[in-house]
Parts: sequence; structure tokens; C-alpha cells
Amino acid sequence: MRLLTLNLKNEVPQAAKLNFWPFFDLCVIGLFATLYGSNFVIAPGITIDLPRVNHAQSAVAQRLQVMSIDEVSGEEQIYFEDRLLKVETLDKMLRLRGEVPENVTLLMRVDAAVSTQTMTSVWEIVKAAGYLNIQVATERRPAETNALGATAEQ
Repeated sequence: MRLLTLNLKNEVPQAAKLNFWPFFDLCVIGLFATLYGSNFVIAPGITIDLPRVNHAQSAVAQRLQVMSIDEVSGEEQIYFEDRLLKVETLDKMLRLRGEVPENVTLLMRVDAAVSTQTMTSVWEIVKAAGYLNIQVATERRPAETNALGATAEQ
């Protein structure tokens, strides 16, 4: 009672209570540290027994060559064998390189903005160089948008 009148009830030491949540947090952190440090989650490697075959398959790079013809800033450019070429230099390069290996397919990726004349000229050059299998893939350029969100065609 005397403690109440002097308002000393807050000064009396309280019995300490053990809260459950900090203990739970420590257990969860310990669980994550254990899982990420073990080999159960991060396996060092998995061995797979693949079936054996009797024939050897040739590499795709030896059977397929890619040529890209693009129109950049009004100028048509040819990318072939890590080189930037024009139609005239493509003809010279293919003549200097020599014969085309057997069973080689040339994939010509042509931009939609490239003229038909350029594509026909390149086609004739590679045919004369000895490519027997030629495939043509065209693609349309994505519509370019300006700062206002309108496409260039509008």
C-alpha cells in the first residue's frame, strides 16, 4: 500500500519474462545457415549415364554457315565469318577463300529493309562460289517508338 501512495510500484524490479519470438528467429536463422552450408541443397554435381551410340555426329558449325545482311543508316552491310563486307568485297573474299566444303548449308538472314537487288546479287555470288544449299530467313524490324510513344510509321 505504501508503495502505491508514493508511486513507487514502477521502481520495484519485475520478474523477467522470456519472449518466444526472438528464440524462434534465432532458430530460423540457424536452420537457413545449416541448409545453405550443407550438400543437401547445393549438390556439387549430378552424374548422368547417357546411352551410347555407334555413330559419330558431325558438329553443326561444320555444316552450317550464317550470313547476315542488314540495312544500317541507309547502307546495306553483310556480316559473314566475323567480317563486315560489301557486295564487291564478298565476291573477292569468296574467290580467295577457295572451295566450299561438302554438305555445307548457308543460312542468309536478311533484314526486311534490304533491297531485292542486293539480296539477288548476294544470292548469285554465293551460288557461283559453290554453295549448293542456301536457306533464306527474313525478319521484320520491331517498330521504333519516339519519346511520345508513337511508332515511326504513324
